[in-house]
Amino acid sequence: MKFIEKLPQYSAALILASAFILMPNAASAVAAGGCDSYTPNTASGSSQTVACNSSITPVATAGVISTQNTTTVGNNVTVNIANGTSLIIDGSTIGIGSNANISNHGNLNTSSFYYGYGMSSGANGRSQAGGNTFVNESNGTIYTGGGYAAGMYVSATNASSAANSLTNDGRIQTDGTGAAGIRLVSGATTSTVVNSIVNSGTIITNGSAAHGIQVSGVGAVTIENTGTITTNGANSFGIYSAGKISTLTNSQGGSNPLTFSGVMPTNYNAAIASPTVYGKLDASNGTVTGVMNFAIANGSTVSATTYSTVLSGIKVNNLGNSYGNVTIGGTQYQWALVHRINGSADQTDLVLSTVVQPTLVALEETLATQSYLIAPIEYDTQVALSSMGTALQGLFAMQSAGVINGMSYDCSLFRANNVCVSAGGRFTNVSAYPYNNSSALIIGGYRLSNNIRIGGYLDQNLSQSTPGGIAQLNNGSPMVGVFGVWSQNPDGTGAEAKLSAGYANKGATLTRPVVGVSEAGSGSTSLTSQGVLGLLKYGFGLGNKTVVSPYAGMRYLVGGMGGYSEGQSSTVSSPLSYNAINNYTTTVLAGVSGVHKLSEKTSLLASAGVEKDTNTNVGNLVTTGNGYFNIAMNNNYRTTRPTASLGVFHDLSINERIGISAIYRQEAYQALTSTTVMATYTVGL
Repeated sequence: MKFIEKLPQYSAALILASAFILMPNAASAVAAGGCDSYTPNTASGSSQTVACNSSITPVATAGVISTQNTTTVGNNVTVNIANGTSLIIDGSTIGIGSNANISNHGNLNTSSFYYGYGMSSGANGRSQAGGNTFVNESNGTIYTGGGYAAGMYVSATNASSAANSLTNDGRIQTDGTGAAGIRLVSGATTSTVVNSIVNSGTIITNGSAAHGIQVSGVGAVTIENTGTITTNGANSFGIYSAGKISTLTNSQGGSNPLTFSGVMPTNYNAAIASPTVYGKLDASNGTVTGVMNFAIANGSTVSATTYSTVLSGIKVNNLGNSYGNVTIGGTQYQWALVHRINGSADQTDLVLSTVVQPTLVALEETLATQSYLIAPIEYDTQVALSSMGTALQGLFAMQSAGVINGMSYDCSLFRANNVCVSAGGRFTNVSAYPYNNSSALIIGGYRLSNNIRIGGYLDQNLSQSTPGGIAQLNNGSPMVGVFGVWSQNPDGTGAEAKLSAGYANKGATLTRPVVGVSEAGSGSTSLTSQGVLGLLKYGFGLGNKTVVSPYAGMRYLVGGMGGYSEGQSSTVSSPLSYNAINNYTTTVLAGVSGVHKLSEKTSLLASAGVEKDTNTNVGNLVTTGNGYFNIAMNNNYRTTRPTASLGVFHDLSINERIGISAIYRQEAYQALTSTTVMATYTVGL
């Protein structure tokens, strides 16, 4: 009895009453009634040819279906469907094992059967060895009316699977959710195994998530579309790739471009026949990943002109190149993928010229005279953003160093009014890069009692420099902070506790550096850093000139960058948007500080310590919009870092003091170091 192809989840077959006659010659057999309800049952290593002709009367009850759930039989089968033959059944029409050769000149119709396949190999537990050749000839038609069906379906998931060749020269139509015109799953891991899909006919799908050509798996596949693929359903695309398309060649364009979603092909060739007939690839409604290299297909007929909208919806991070030279018909052309100035970044045009510019700069200048900007590409933009990330690391380090050092500010010289005022200047440099920051500061303190003092400070930037013109910082807002100190003894011996907090916010204009064809996108944001510090120390007097104080404490610091978007301009066609960068660290501190009197009026201060991050979050530089990039900001991040300071102060009088000090810190980002020098004049009132 004949077993009809069933849904994958069905375990039992429906036994039909139609019988079949197996010819004695296993190498060549013809089913009774011309393929009606015929089961090829080839053993491993043998082959069989099945001829389907127009003698099926009145209607076929089943197609050519090999035994399910076995990998040893039903392989090496050749099926030829003659012109005029119709297999119209409620089930799959041709379903066999691996190494199949199917040629269809007739009409394959699976009716409304779910998971109905016009022609398939490897489905329902059959061999996954691949090696199939499927052809829907120019006079062949395939129709499926059920959900999750496919006109052609090959499942070859083995790592050792052979290459498959699927060709549609005729017409394939599917009506149903998830139904594909051609579906290929390849697990081949051998680099020499390359599957091939060619469509020179017509593929039409009607239904949501019903794709014209659908590929998945790790096996490489080339796709050539010189026909027409039309999809009529939500989330349906001419090509949907969850696999590895090595090369896609396409001539479909006009008002019905080839739509695409999924993993971009490694190489894309636009076939050009004339200034009005050429391939267009539209990913504007899809979700795409990966990087694609563009080229003009061999055999194209081109002119020195502009081909509008050859690409749609291809983001910066999906394009691997955007200009080059090509020789066609003995003429050398220079080509460039371009965006129109102040036009949509989703539309990419192709400009060809017989005048080959000698440099990229010359090409960009020539395109500008035509109101075009060359399309930025993934590699150049990635390098530019990496440089920008490095610059931001330095900015974060400089700002956090200011806040951390600010939380060490104090004012402890008091007289009768219990007031202390200190004014001075600060200079901070972050190593390896020219990050310099100069500021004026004022610190005020008030003595509540002999043991308790409180205070605050303002630290106003006067000038600063950053590398490469990447950042311009606004000096409008000063860094602010407060502190409170309890000390057991006025001379620094005994116990002391300090609690302090600081806050800094700076407006910043950030501009990406230009690398190759990347763009100098620019936008405004703010950089913030704020923290709180708790510190305990105990001073031991050594003689009457020296006090040594071991200390320990904890600090919490949070900061980063606000999200922002670049602006489009006459020089920026693909502005990027940036997510906020949020950083925070919880740090424990330990070390020792000391004060030594050099004379009655002059004292030397020094400290050395270590800090250890116990909880850290370092945000990445992430862009969205016209291009998705994710730049790591925690390269070589160090959680354990040394600190040291050295200073001297001199009493001018009983209520006046001058001082100078230097603070060295190893910063977390990229093992940067910061050095801060401060000079102050303090008055006790």
